[in-house]
Formats: sequence, C-alpha cells, structure tokens
Amino acid sequence: MTKKTKLNVVIDANWFISACINKNSRRVLYYKILKNKNLHVYYSDELIEEFEGVILREKFRKFISNNQVTRFKYLVLLLMKRTEINDIPDVSRDSNDNYLLGICESCHADILITGDNDLLTLISYKDTLILTMGQFLNMLDTLGLSSSHL
Repeated sequence: MTKKTKLNVVIDANWFISACINKNSRRVLYYKILKNKNLHVYYSDELIEEFEGVILREKFRKFISNNQVTRFKYLVLLLMKRTEINDIPDVSRDSNDNYLLGICESCHADILITGDNDLLTLISYKDTLILTMGQFLNMLDTLGLSSSHL
C-alpha cells in the first residue's frame, strides 16, 4: 500500500446488510467510516445489486422494511464514490466474490473490508489488502486514524 492522503476502501455487501439490520453499533460504525475525511469508500452497481438481492429476502423483513432499505441505500450512496468494474478476475474460491476484486482494481483500493473467508484467505489482491472490520479498525489506530477519530 503506497502512502497517500486518503485511503481507497471497498466494503463488502455483508457490511451493508449488517449495518441495515443492526440499529446500534454496526450502523454507527458504518456511518462513521463513510464520513471519515481520510477515506474514499467505493461501490459499484454489482455491489448494490448483491446488497438488494440479500436484504430484500423474506428472512430480513422482520428486521427492516423495504422503505427503510431504500432510505438507507440513498443515504449511504451519497457518502460513497461510484466506480465501474472494468474486469472481473477469477481469483476467489467463490466466483461470486470476484466482482469485489474487480471493484478494488477499478478504484485502486487500498483495502477491501469483508467477513468472507473466501476473500480473507487471499490476504491481498494486487495492491489491495483484504481485512476484517476489526483488522481495518486496528490499522486505522496504527495510522493515527483510530475509530475514536472516525
């Protein structure tokens, strides 16, 4: 990872879902990351499609309504930067995860935040570190951008 003023970050759809259904700590954490002036958080149409495909499933209706999903998506997208995937590599054990690596490549991401073991086992992809949220927060602490500064 090269030294620069802002880190380019991609957050896996599983964190969108977690922030949507968890009204407390995860939603606040997600919002603070998106508002952090030292981070550029990127998304693609494919990431939004995955988020919608999962969050609109019947099992999540007890946690969040369709209107709440729409509102959450609208607010979050205002704080993120859109990128288009130019190429989807064939690297992950789960081919459904490869689009995330394509996003990382397209936006020159420094970090991919995920809880997916198929991606975490890669450790990195090109110039992108693949981290859990906990590892990411620890890294921010090390860089002087701790979660208390978010």
